[in-house]
Amino acid sequence: MAVDITGVPPSQPQGAGGSTKSTPSGSGNAAQTLSPAAPANRADTVTLTPQASQLKSVEAEINAQSVIDGERVQSLKSAIDAGMYEINSLRVAEKFIQFENNLRSS
Repeated sequence: MAVDITGVPPSQPQGAGGSTKSTPSGSGNAAQTLSPAAPANRADTVTLTPQASQLKSVEAEINAQSVIDGERVQSLKSAIDAGMYEINSLRVAEKFIQFENNLRSS
């Protein structure tokens, strides 16, 4: 995507090695003009990192999943409130490992 702004002189960041010229004007003030750093018709490009591509695929997987099962959520809340819900730490650890392996393989 090229950015085209009319009426604004091209500029270059300080310290980029561009040349500047000072020309005296009739009132004694100096006007500066900068040489352009690149052609005016340059197009901008964007390249995604592997991590960004991975996040995009994870987002697509999340969006493809089904909606929340309200009945299951309510039964879990009831079990937690009653003190009858037990966490299977081995299963949680296995799921973490599976998740990490999926991230590495993507």
